Amino acid sequence: PRGGKGNLGTPPLKSLGGVSSSSPPAMPQPRPPRSFLLLLLLLLLLLGPAPCPAPPPPCALRSLRVGVADLGLGYAPSPEPLVFRYCGGRCPATPSLHALALGALGGAAEGAGRDLGRGLAPCCRPTRYEDAAFLDSALQWQRLPGLSAGACACLG
Repeated sequence: PRGGKGNLGTPPLKSLGGVSSSSPPAMPQPRPPRSFLLLLLLLLLLLGPAPCPAPPPPCALRSLRVGVADLGLGYAPSPEPLVFRYCGGRCPATPSLHALALGALGGAAEGAGRDLGRGLAPCCRPTRYEDAAFLDSALQWQRLPGLSAGACACLG
């Protein structure tokens, strides 16, 4: 080794009391080139912000094409699918005047505090029902009264 001290390329050892006086000064961290930063900014501007997830659809009448055996009503499989209509979707959680007054009363209404906030949001439910019909395996029409929803609303 040159000079008789240490190995070539090995930094000087630190003493127990701190950094040795012969340690090199801290090097500044390299910064990305300005052109890279400009390109990144341009890409962000072109792509725009990340899209927000779509809100759930509002309460409405929906339908499914199902086999009559899938309904679990005891019918044998049919060669023809049945259109089953149902209510689904979100309902705005607008509190009623009753719920607002109950909240303002707090503990004054006996037993109300523990139930406050539960069951106050309306649900998407059928307001009218319709019959459904299907052709069974013996080629006879079967009528199912009140099986499908006919109209929906936020109730409760």
